[in-house]
Amino acid sequence: DAEPRVDAAFGRFLGEIAGTDTLVIATADHGFVDTRPDTVIELDDHPELAATLALPLCGEPRVAYCYVRPGEGPRFERYVESRLGHCATLGASADLLAAGWFGPGAPHPRLADRIGDYILVMKDGFAIRDVLPGERRHAQIGVHGGTSADEMLVPLVVARR
Repeated sequence: DAEPRVDAAFGRFLGEIAGTDTLVIATADHGFVDTRPDTVIELDDHPELAATLALPLCGEPRVAYCYVRPGEGPRFERYVESRLGHCATLGASADLLAAGWFGPGAPHPRLADRIGDYILVMKDGFAIRDVLPGERRHAQIGVHGGTSADEMLVPLVVARR
């Protein structure tokens, strides 16, 4: 387990700088959730869904941007609702953009082009993965990018030595 090793190394570092009047701030840019093989949806296992896509899935394994082939929107929606509804919430990208999902203020004029037609927001630790031809497969033990508290709360450690 990496956590005790990181804690021990951080403690050693603080010990080494003791008495230097140093303020140490450690943070991350996002939180994280663990994944298990049974919570990772492989697009390869859903060829009917893959056939509706114009491009590979983009974005994050927890919030996937979907570029759907012209005319395939209804088929795509039906498939997600019937086969992936237990693990994903489907949103129209334009609706999520208008609802402020990408932050406050006016979005960049090209943002809409970068988030596809639909967004799959994965539920309860689920992730979806699309592997490109020639890409090496690897099992991730955790991911980020979703909307759970564990992913949205950012760790912060402050220590004065």
